[in-house]
Amino acid sequence: MKKIFFLSIVCILFASSCIQKSKEPEKVSSIENTLTSITFISDSTGTEPAAIFRSLDKVNQAIDTIGYPDAGYKLWLIQSDTSKNIKFMIQGSWPDQEVYNTIHKNELYLNAMKEWQKSASNLKEISYNRFILVK
Repeated sequence: MKKIFFLSIVCILFASSCIQKSKEPEKVSSIENTLTSITFISDSTGTEPAAIFRSLDKVNQAIDTIGYPDAGYKLWLIQSDTSKNIKFMIQGSWPDQEVYNTIHKNELYLNAMKEWQKSASNLKEISYNRFILVK
């Protein structure tokens, strides 16, 4: 009787170890962006932010296709009483200078940027700066 009980316990333990346990969802690790670019844009014609956003979204899709989904652009609408014509800020986020260079030389990015430049032809770049994260 003890042998049957013992064998039953061993079989149950063996069977339970063979049952595939459900995996916890894998956490997607995001890349820390250590390089940021900021462009201030003047708009004297009243361009709709949605139109700019759509154009930048195409550029971001190209960057994602290149393989850097954590990099790309965000559009900010400037709300200021002192800067009448400076309407937009475009923030670029990049893992590092090497990835920035890789993306900016890629044909997919260059083609998407050509479309962006056509759609933004009435906008004027006021300033462009890059910032490196101090660690």
